[in-house]
Amino acid sequence: MQRICIIRALRLDRVLFCASRFVRLNLGPQFADPPPFDLRAIFQSSNHRTPLIFVLSPGVDPTAQVKSLANDLSTNVDICALGQGQAPVAMSLMNLGLRSGSWVFLANCHLMLSWMPELEKRIAEYCAMTEDMPHAPHCDFRLWLSASPSPKFPIAILQRGIKMTTEPPRGLRANMLKLYNLVGEEQFGRCQQRLKYQRLLFSLCWFHALLHTSSMNRTIVSVMI
Repeated sequence: MQRICIIRALRLDRVLFCASRFVRLNLGPQFADPPPFDLRAIFQSSNHRTPLIFVLSPGVDPTAQVKSLANDLSTNVDICALGQGQAPVAMSLMNLGLRSGSWVFLANCHLMLSWMPELEKRIAEYCAMTEDMPHAPHCDFRLWLSASPSPKFPIAILQRGIKMTTEPPRGLRANMLKLYNLVGEEQFGRCQQRLKYQRLLFSLCWFHALLHTSSMNRTIVSVMI
């Protein structure tokens, strides 16, 4: 702790790393290292009445992950990037998904905060329906939302849904775990030369994680080919 105080006085930019190391050594790595982001596990804990909400961070886009999960589960996902004039499109996709059981991903909800009360009302309507009602939501329906943090986002939607943060991972290990989680077992098994594929995948993940970690630490990486 005394060392952290000295670092706090001399190098303010290194305090976070020192605090993380202190927690890791005294409490254990599980309290300092965030678990890898497992979208499939989060999906399995949801149901058709539970919106799944991505709280966005700068430079992070979860669209590819949602598409990949839908493809793995053989499910159709309709994506609508919200903006001016997209409210009728979004509502039409939701009504279609509620009937057919497809997924709907409404991206960038923070760009249409004025429409959020209408979305909140629609979610409350189908969540209040019982299973024996004629227009009850399909059990396979899922509503995915993404938005940057905003105090005007409806509290009722946040309370009803599952919130996920998509902050970029920090450190080589966290970056590599995130990249490995993007490769499913089915995709990994397509290659007939598994040993060579394992080595190539590790090299690419390590190289990508090294560059990403270096850029976050504002260091210069020189690559000579």
